[in-house]
Amino acid sequence: MFEREGEDRAFTEKFPELLSALLAECLPYENSVRESEGKTRLMSAPVVTEMSDEVDMCDAICAIALPYGVAAYFFRDDGENYDALMYRERFVSALHEVSRCCFRNIEDVYEGEEKI
Repeated sequence: MFEREGEDRAFTEKFPELLSALLAECLPYENSVRESEGKTRLMSAPVVTEMSDEVDMCDAICAIALPYGVAAYFFRDDGENYDALMYRERFVSALHEVSRCCFRNIEDVYEGEEKI
């Protein structure tokens, strides 16, 4: 992103917070993938505190959605509203594409016949 490593301290300092906020948005979509694969759902989104932290989410979220979300934050920070909105839309679209339908049993809580 920058010509030399360490060129922008704000990037290094704010990136974990930005990524953690994006991961919180990704949580329902990640859980739909996990549930469809028979895996345990996450109770909360991973929190990133260091640049070296690993994120345990599906490949489609990590490789496609998150880069768009990060780009949206940085374009917004630079005052590039059009680009920020475009990347934000790509982030949201990528999340919708990764989500999966999960079937569940429905419990009858009304007991009895339906009255019209």
